[in-house]
Amino acid sequence: MKNWLVPLTIITLAGCGGSSGGDSNTPPPPTDNTELVLTGETTVIAGDSVDFTIRSSDGSVLSDINWSIETQDVALLAAHTQAVGFDAPAAGDYPMSVTASFANGSQQTLDFVLNVQEGETPLAITRLGHEASEGNRVSLRVDANHPDSTAGSPITVTDISWQQVSGPNAINVRFDDGDDPRYDIYFQAPPVTADQVIEFQATVTYDNGDNGNDTVQVLVKNIQADQDSYFVDETDGRLQTVTDHMLPYRADSPYANALEQCVYSNTITSTCTFGTLPLIGQETEDPSIDDILDRTYVSHPWMGDAFKAFLETSAASEDIRNLLRATTAVVISYEVRPSFYWVATGAIYLDANNFWRTPAERDTLNTIPDYRSNFGDSLNFRTYWRYVRDGEYFYPQPGFSAQLRRSRNNQDIEASLAWLMYHELAHANDFFNYQVWSTLSAANDPLSYYNRNSTQSDSLDNALPLTSQELHDLAEVRYGGEDATATQRGYSAQQVANWFEPDGAVSFYSYFTRREDFANLVERFMMLYRLGVASDVGVFTRETIENNEAIITWGQRNRINTPELQQRVDFAVSRVLPELDVPQILTALPQPQQLPEGASWRDTLTLNEAGEVVESKSSKWAESQGMFAEEHTVMPALPAGR
Repeated sequence: MKNWLVPLTIITLAGCGGSSGGDSNTPPPPTDNTELVLTGETTVIAGDSVDFTIRSSDGSVLSDINWSIETQDVALLAAHTQAVGFDAPAAGDYPMSVTASFANGSQQTLDFVLNVQEGETPLAITRLGHEASEGNRVSLRVDANHPDSTAGSPITVTDISWQQVSGPNAINVRFDDGDDPRYDIYFQAPPVTADQVIEFQATVTYDNGDNGNDTVQVLVKNIQADQDSYFVDETDGRLQTVTDHMLPYRADSPYANALEQCVYSNTITSTCTFGTLPLIGQETEDPSIDDILDRTYVSHPWMGDAFKAFLETSAASEDIRNLLRATTAVVISYEVRPSFYWVATGAIYLDANNFWRTPAERDTLNTIPDYRSNFGDSLNFRTYWRYVRDGEYFYPQPGFSAQLRRSRNNQDIEASLAWLMYHELAHANDFFNYQVWSTLSAANDPLSYYNRNSTQSDSLDNALPLTSQELHDLAEVRYGGEDATATQRGYSAQQVANWFEPDGAVSFYSYFTRREDFANLVERFMMLYRLGVASDVGVFTRETIENNEAIITWGQRNRINTPELQQRVDFAVSRVLPELDVPQILTALPQPQQLPEGASWRDTLTLNEAGEVVESKSSKWAESQGMFAEEHTVMPALPAGR
């Protein structure tokens, strides 16, 4: 049953507005009798999802939010926002409280009790209630949870339906084309003139006739957004924004104010100078973990915790800390997808999906698919890559379907994150290599410097360019969203392999831009050298992928050490990590190995010296999240649409 908490004075908030440049959407000041409005179910069944939202009764701004619950069995991972969501613990009464400050400086605390009862296992669990800025991208998920379903006698889901049951209408509601039944729903938070709550209900139907439903809340926050901001786009007269609940991971960081001012918000319209937010390499030649964490800006504190653990435990830590000298900040947010480096701010922006350790942390993430997911679908071939170590998938990681509710350890996070860090930081060092850090003045800024100078990837492209124009053009289709021509749609997988094999690229993504070419070389080399992780690349027909056979037309392991690439690898890596003797290292690294033509990608994890399949890993394949990871990118100098 629902037991909604309401204030003593109930008022109706009417009308929808929208943010714009300047202060035209300034919320009203608090009135003398304003109070907190709390919504959420206070009586729930153990194991079900729980969410609560807080807002002011008169629409005025709230700040300094802090939620608490009297149990160690629940972690409130978004306690600094106006909405919290979590799974209900064991039966019992759990005192909770939320404190918030009003714009006039006054503060209120609201105390209440969450009553968790024993009961039948929920057949549907929606996750996760959270706060979203107006104009922000939102994702929600429902998990099927039938207690009688077993491996030997499964009860399967036949249908999932979603319905908005309250609040201002969500915008651009859609579902993943490959998600049937529809476990995930995506939409854009509507414009509001005061904080409002949207509620969705999901209904799950099973093949034995059972069905269950559950609801979830999203607090849509009224924010200030400048339409000229680096991080705000306008589409069809509506602003698309980023989250408004970022915070410095270290509140006492000397750069806390600069992070808030310079790297990720809906009001940034210009680039900060190095005097305000310098490159880390301008401040120190040997950055410590503390130095890095002082520059870390997160949407949820757990992301900074996970990043700290990675820096403390990963074999790549020293490399990563040194490469971070070319950045101003590390931004980790639940909504960043895909990850990217941006010279306009000098920061790297990381998808928090690479950091989660527990199912609860994963629940906080936005799961809207990478906008490039369907690019190139009309092409008659597919290309995939993966990382392999000791005959097992290293990345992508098998066995971590969201519905399995599994946790990840430090080694899992290293596998998920190290390759991404090497890649994005190769971009940063491409734009700001070690030779320039000491020459940058406090009055200069990242964007101005870039506009006046060339990059290391420019030099690589001039000295040792990739030669296949066909693959350059196909990359514009696959990664840039260009429409494929009739000729391109007719290219076979074998033709693509014939162009790729003799050229100097380590990945097909390398053909998209010279920046990606440079970063891919650094990433693949460092993963093999530092972590002993082999990289595979393969070409397939579209038909064999659609049939879930994944038969290899052409494939290669450790392409990074082919004669065609060695000079290019040395060029890129030596300009990023000059202390490494790249030619000498290459002589000691594993030699390239052809993947057997006609074999299944899933069965080629372990090969003997002759390149023959030793054992099948089909069971592991069946658990895998996919055959290749989402690509990563470097943003243009100025935003051209997100």
